[in-house]
Amino acid sequence: MVANSNLKSNILKLLKEDEEFRYAVAGLIGLEDLRKGQIELREAVTKLAEEQRKMKITLRYAVDYIEEVGILLEDEARSMIEYRLRQRGIKMELDALIRPYVELDIYGSDGNLTIVGEAKTRLAPRHVKELEGKIKMIRKREPELIKGRLVKVIYALWVHPDALKRCKESEIWLNTPNEELTQMS
Repeated sequence: MVANSNLKSNILKLLKEDEEFRYAVAGLIGLEDLRKGQIELREAVTKLAEEQRKMKITLRYAVDYIEEVGILLEDEARSMIEYRLRQRGIKMELDALIRPYVELDIYGSDGNLTIVGEAKTRLAPRHVKELEGKIKMIRKREPELIKGRLVKVIYALWVHPDALKRCKESEIWLNTPNEELTQMS
C-alpha cells in the first residue's frame, strides 16, 4: 500500500513538473486527440456561427423582397380592378380591408356595390375557398361592410385550372394582368 501511495505521489509530481512526461502520458491516454478534436469542434462552431450571421442577412433580404413584391402585387391588383371597373362606368376606389379577424387585399363599397377580393401570385383552388370563408366571416361580424350587390374578385398572375373552375362555380370575377378569365357577375 505504501509503495502504491509513493508511486501515485511520484506520478502526480512528474505530471506537475515534467512537461515531457505529461505529454507522454497524455498521448498514451488519448488526451492529445481529444484536445485536437476539441479545437476542431470550436473552429467548426465558430464557422457555423459566422455562416448563420450571413444567412440571417440573406434571409432578411429575401423576406423584405417578398413583402415588397406582395405589396406591389396588391397595389397592382387594386389598380387593375379599378381600371376594369371604370371601363364599365363604375368609379370606385379600392383599398385593403384589415380587421383582427380577417384581411382582404381588395375592398371597396359605394353603398350600391361592394367589391371584395384577393391578390395572388399563384392561384390554387384552396385560395378560392379561403375567399369564400373570409366573406362569410365579414357577413357574420360586420354585415354593414357588404352593401348592395357583392362582387367577389381575385387577381392572380398564374391560375391553376381547378382554381379557374372553382371561380366559375362560385361566380368570382377572376382577373390576370392581361385578361379577365371570368366575367363580373
